[in-house]
Amino acid sequence: MLLTEREIQQAIEQVKTAFPKFTDWEYTDEIDKEYIGFSLWGIFSPNPKDLYRHFFITFDIDKNHWHGHVTMGKPSYFWTSTDLGDADLLDTEPCKTLEDAIIALKKEIANLFEQLGGVPFGLNR
Repeated sequence: MLLTEREIQQAIEQVKTAFPKFTDWEYTDEIDKEYIGFSLWGIFSPNPKDLYRHFFITFDIDKNHWHGHVTMGKPSYFWTSTDLGDADLLDTEPCKTLEDAIIALKKEIANLFEQLGGVPFGLNR
């Protein structure tokens, strides 16, 4: 699904607010062999000098649903290569709105860290 310029700007502001530590937000709004339409991603680098430890949050929309993804190495899209250090870490179920996808992805992130650390991880931290 493609978005209008106004919808694109609203989506960018929404994800920037939800994930303030992610930077360099980019998007594509086309349908081709790599993208199903609108896709928006930002990057988080704990150590910017380490080229292989970039985490991405990606949101995309198909015909009717938003999806959220956490990946490492590259943003989420059709082509990826674990040989080059790419990894798909988390995905949401299909969501009706971008806001729902943001909430679902934050829950997935919190669940992952709760499982890794063994203690509840708050969404507001």
